[in-house]
Amino acid sequence: MKHDIRFVAIGLSIALACLARPAATRTCEAPPALTSIDPPGIYQDASGYAEAIKPLHAFIAQVNKAADERDLDCVMDLLAGWARGSALLTIGANYQGDFERSWAGTDFALALLRFPVTSIKADQRFQQIKPWLIRIAEETRDADRINHLGNNLVYWAGLDLMSIGSLTDRGDLVDAGIARARQGIRDIGPHGELERELKRGERALHYHNFALTPLVFCAELASRRNIDLYAENNGAIHRLAAVIVRAVKDERSFSALTQVPQQLFAWTFQGDLAWMEPYYARFHGPDLPAILRARRPLNNPRLGGNVTASWGAPLPD
Repeated sequence: MKHDIRFVAIGLSIALACLARPAATRTCEAPPALTSIDPPGIYQDASGYAEAIKPLHAFIAQVNKAADERDLDCVMDLLAGWARGSALLTIGANYQGDFERSWAGTDFALALLRFPVTSIKADQRFQQIKPWLIRIAEETRDADRINHLGNNLVYWAGLDLMSIGSLTDRGDLVDAGIARARQGIRDIGPHGELERELKRGERALHYHNFALTPLVFCAELASRRNIDLYAENNGAIHRLAAVIVRAVKDERSFSALTQVPQQLFAWTFQGDLAWMEPYYARFHGPDLPAILRARRPLNNPRLGGNVTASWGAPLPD
């Protein structure tokens, strides 16, 4: 499920207020915690979705801006504020709330993981943030409205579990996340296709790319535990990545998987290509520098902000 690009814009009033203060006295105040989240599905009611999700997307942008500025104190203040308010722990009747909470938890954890873990754990505010993020992960783990789908949303839930589990030293959450990532890896066919995402019709290419993102980041987090998800199912992640790289270079190449004409969102081959940063840093594929150079910095509101800064590697001259 994708959002209008306006949702990644940073609240200008917040930014100007912070910049106007001297560094020594600057404060970073969290907006009121969004305790309940119940937006309608974006495809069912786009305008209703856009209005309902504004507070969450504004807060995510604020967190990511602070992380981009390497301001750990601000990130901690923001997240501790929402932790004290038990934000996002109540989900309404609409399934979209489960997805948004999963993506938000992933973003918060990855934003924190941009900083030294020793600094995070030494901060007293982390004792408020930690149990809150664990609750978000546990709710995502147990969300039947995600678990039954068997598509990209399960893979994204896996990244939520792995990122929060890695940050909070909860091995059980990491293991549950790896299991979901492995489900996605098993879903990748011999030609890099995902059958459930092909059923998206004109959005199939977009969702192939969207599904790849959590699998790459899960593989990166798993590598820190000496687990090579890239090798599983005969290198399935590489097959899916090759499909997307070919499509970025020539969208017509996707016709090898479906004859349905494809429509992309404006961000599909922009911020949603953020998976290429860690992938290039690890494998240095020769096709990636030109793609990355034309798009850097790659920002993604589900991955902690500026992915180029946190995961990227230098490109060749």
